[in-house]
Amino acid sequence: MKRSTLGRLLAVVVAVTIVASACGDDKGNSAANTPAVAGGSTTTAAGSATTLAPVKGGVLVFGQFSKEGGLDPAVLAGGGTVGGTENAAMYDTIMRLDQSTGKYIGRTAESMTPNADFTVWTLKLKPGIKFTDGTDYNADAVKFVQDRELKDGNASVKGQMANFIDTITVTDPLTVTYKLKIGWAGFPYLLSHVPGMIYSPTAFKKAPDAKAFNTNPGDAGAGPFKLKSYKPGESIEFERNPNYYGGDVYLDGLKFVLLNGASATYDALKTGTLQAALLRDPALYAQSKKDGFAAVDIPQVGGNLMIMNSGIDITCSGATTASVPACAGQPDGTLVKTKTPTRDINVRKAVAAAIDPKIVVDRAYQGVGTPDTAPFSTNFTFDPKVTGQKYDPTEAKRLVGVAKAAGWDGKIRLIGGNDPTNVAWTQAVAPQLTAVGMDVQASNDTDINGVVAKVLTQRDFDLANWGLAMSDESDGNYTQLLGSLGCAAKRYGYCSPEMDAGIEALRVADTDAKKIAAYKTISEIWIRDAPALVITFIPQAVITNAKVHGIVRTAQAVTLYDKAWMSK
Repeated sequence: MKRSTLGRLLAVVVAVTIVASACGDDKGNSAANTPAVAGGSTTTAAGSATTLAPVKGGVLVFGQFSKEGGLDPAVLAGGGTVGGTENAAMYDTIMRLDQSTGKYIGRTAESMTPNADFTVWTLKLKPGIKFTDGTDYNADAVKFVQDRELKDGNASVKGQMANFIDTITVTDPLTVTYKLKIGWAGFPYLLSHVPGMIYSPTAFKKAPDAKAFNTNPGDAGAGPFKLKSYKPGESIEFERNPNYYGGDVYLDGLKFVLLNGASATYDALKTGTLQAALLRDPALYAQSKKDGFAAVDIPQVGGNLMIMNSGIDITCSGATTASVPACAGQPDGTLVKTKTPTRDINVRKAVAAAIDPKIVVDRAYQGVGTPDTAPFSTNFTFDPKVTGQKYDPTEAKRLVGVAKAAGWDGKIRLIGGNDPTNVAWTQAVAPQLTAVGMDVQASNDTDINGVVAKVLTQRDFDLANWGLAMSDESDGNYTQLLGSLGCAAKRYGYCSPEMDAGIEALRVADTDAKKIAAYKTISEIWIRDAPALVITFIPQAVITNAKVHGIVRTAQAVTLYDKAWMSK
């Protein structure tokens, strides 16, 4: 059964209030950690019943998907794949999205209430929460952190916030009022991941500078765990916060470690070096089921895709000049147009027509996967039933010829990470592009973090093995589409007023039918303009051994561990 849409839900339920804590489930599957009171009635916590009582003790060692980037939420690109889970362990979140019901549940929030048109939201915090440095977790702290992110935050999260937030006002010590630029029923979504991770302003101001805070925030959090040690790119160790406002924390600690790729991470799970890990690999996901591991599933819509640089225009200034090759030697204020063949829609469409997704799945994922070039397909609640890009090498060759006649030399760069799956992916894609007349310069000379840097920081790519953080969270899909394919962001250079209109239709959709219609419009324009090529659905999950229980999801693939525990 499809979930009722959030817009309809919030039109009836005007406040979300939390009253108690609950235990986790029996196999590490997602479960709500608190029941919610909404509209005067109580809904029970989601998740499987268990006869096992939680026990205290143990350090859960977690295999990271990629490097976390730091311990300052302002630097995070957002999501559990790039440090969101690690930061949530220390800072917690204001809200949590319960995917099983579509409801937003308060964590540090006591309630979150909109006005009639969703343009004003009132956040009331739970009383008595303290940061681990002893200072108050209050409305001033929320405003300080979020004002800083609006000014200096990572472009991804900053963009999501700036799209909506007009003003943040402290009404009283525990109350924050948000005035939005445009009404959005899904606004609590933002506070369910990185923008909802609040730290102590006092601790931040004590740090020599923002860079120092990012590597050593000290006692800045109010979450279930406190920082013990941090070795960037290697490990992060946390210990239990004995004064956690949310009650008992069962684990003695959490340790996050970064290994070289999914295969090495899964091997560590099998040997018991890790107790849990975030994986996005169809073959390993299928193997984990055979091997008896449990999973907290975090479905990805589209999953694996090839992002194409539609032509990113950059105004060179400050750090940009140093980090973006196109700005080298350019004075501040210079507008540069990144030179990429995929500015030409004929090249993008040729790339899309040249790829048989089944070949990629067979080569990179050992044939375990669902080849499908539709942006939103059968694995999605609001499947618009739009057929994806057709594999058509004859048409690809024709389009290559058109682009070459217009002056293109046929050269195109393709990048992927240096782990085995990424290498196999690149080796499956490159020959197909070569076969239609492209001169492919493929490289796997860096890890996945290096690929991210080339795409999002250096803006120096043509084609890249990629993924967009779209999932079963429709509010999250809206923000991702707005930030990735919207004209205001032009994150990958793509801009279409028609796509903007489709994304806007998703924001205001207040029925399932309207959401499906919006996804249909977005899918049709996506296939027409080819800003990216979806290749396969990718199962994403936190894989755990049988002794791990009580892991809870929130938004953006972030998982929470305040009620996680390990049986003996």
